[in-house]
Amino acid sequence: MNFDNVAAELRAALDTIDGLRVVEWGVRQVHPPAALIGLPEQISYDLTYGRGTDRVEDWPVMVLLSRPNEPHSRRAIVEYVHGSGPKSVKQAIEAHTYTSCDDVQVVSAEFDVVTFAEADYLAAVFHLNVIGGGA
Repeated sequence: MNFDNVAAELRAALDTIDGLRVVEWGVRQVHPPAALIGLPEQISYDLTYGRGTDRVEDWPVMVLLSRPNEPHSRRAIVEYVHGSGPKSVKQAIEAHTYTSCDDVQVVSAEFDVVTFAEADYLAAVFHLNVIGGGA
């Protein structure tokens, strides 16, 4: 599995959510609502027959909104964590047809206030599991 290709396909899946800006890794500034694809927590190799299967556990995807303490930010962020609907991150990611891996599953989401580029954001952090052929 080529992880850069998987990340590119995750960006393409998130690009289907109207109004969500999907930014590249390493940007110095974001303009919310924005999505960032982080680095995986763990990669397990060679799960079947030599290089047959690799698995990424807990690949984080964050959606960031400004003004973390404002009621309108709370109302807006929950639209992204719904299991389905026009702004559902889970639906957008899992509905995408992937060619770089075999399966992507959004297993959980949590809320947090994160600091990025010296600014605080209300974040929905999604945790993904990805499985695919060993490369």
